[in-house]
Amino acid sequence: MSPQALVTSILSGLVVAAFGLFWWVGSYSDRVFASRFRTRFPEKTLSYTGDQLGELVQSDLRMKYVFPILFPFDLIVMLALAGAMGAASSHWLSRIYPSAAWLGLVVPAVYLLSDLIEDCLLAWLLLHGDPHAAARSVSILKAITTIKLVGIFASIALTLAAFVGWLFHGESLAI
Repeated sequence: MSPQALVTSILSGLVVAAFGLFWWVGSYSDRVFASRFRTRFPEKTLSYTGDQLGELVQSDLRMKYVFPILFPFDLIVMLALAGAMGAASSHWLSRIYPSAAWLGLVVPAVYLLSDLIEDCLLAWLLLHGDPHAAARSVSILKAITTIKLVGIFASIALTLAAFVGWLFHGESLAI
């Protein structure tokens, strides 16, 4: 196996492991929320109201949401996803178009930063338990979530495009 094929195998494994961790945390969180809420709506959708967020910040689940779901589980997931996709896409881009390798780091970094800001704001709202502050923060939280969702989908698309580009690049075919 060529060194490039070995590096690609390792990077691909890291990306798959990060998405496995993402799935596990999502399943765990859904089980925790199933008794009271349909899902972790502030992180997954933009279709909720200030009243719904206010109900969440006053619920008996609010402390379980902060710990362990947001911190440390979601933090670990976002670091794993951004790290794995950033390393993989940057590496593959550096092989096919070296001057674009920085893009493989910046796009996942945007996702990571927006997810971290979203989690910190959500944790602050949950810890304070003020439904009025939650209602006032809905538009800001949704804007941050929008950036996060665009960032994660862009990171996935970039990682896949970089992999496919590397795969069809001449150097990669020497396995």
